[in-house]
Amino acid sequence: MGPAPKKLLPPMTRREALALSGQAMVALAANAANVPAAAEMTSGAATGKKSGDAAINVAFLLGQHNTLIDLAGPWEILSSSAYSGGAFNVYCVAATRSPVLCDDGRGAGESHMSQMPLSGLTIVPDYTFDTAPQPRVIIIGAQTSDDATERRSIDWIRRAAGKAELTASVCTGAYLLARTGLLDGKPATTNRNAYADFEKTFPRVKLVRGVRFVDAGTIASATGLTAGVDLSLHIVERYFGRETAEAVATYEEWPGNAWRGS
Repeated sequence: MGPAPKKLLPPMTRREALALSGQAMVALAANAANVPAAAEMTSGAATGKKSGDAAINVAFLLGQHNTLIDLAGPWEILSSSAYSGGAFNVYCVAATRSPVLCDDGRGAGESHMSQMPLSGLTIVPDYTFDTAPQPRVIIIGAQTSDDATERRSIDWIRRAAGKAELTASVCTGAYLLARTGLLDGKPATTNRNAYADFEKTFPRVKLVRGVRFVDAGTIASATGLTAGVDLSLHIVERYFGRETAEAVATYEEWPGNAWRGS
């Protein structure tokens, strides 16, 4: 009998090829600069896991209306980190599994923006509050819901955050996080256009102005919109080190440096 036929590997997708190429470029740059292979994690509650361990559950909380980039930016960063040595299992959680609208809040009917054409993009949540796996990381973007749904969201955040390592907000998602009481006595930030109102509404929160994000250990918050990308890269670094975060930033062609910190 002749030799056994060689097992062919499935073809590599364009996304995978680009990711591997970007990772190789970062590795070469790191060697040239004599950068350690694994950066130390920043201080915080998360203990961190290496890529050989189980994936880290990340729950994105959705309301009835959501700002798309607050979800899409961090989702892209954390999910694509798998191509660079990260391991995040990302999923959406909401009060029900009915489709929710991601239209920058224009469907909320609470401002002149409600008269603008809607984007029409909807997302079907992966889990409800009753069925969602316990997350290690929770991310809350800007969103609006009716009073009953918001109360359920607040209850879920409090329960889930009790066992999570990091609960984070993006943009005015800080309002919902602040309503849980989890930000009381802690530094936090929000969209710069909401500084004055946020400070007045939540006097127990130590508002930090003029930053992209604040990491307060078990709690983190980002300013508006694309700042969620910086916060997410910081989360990648926090769990998997600087080299992995650099590889993700290179793959995503993200030019910002704010996530690197000191």
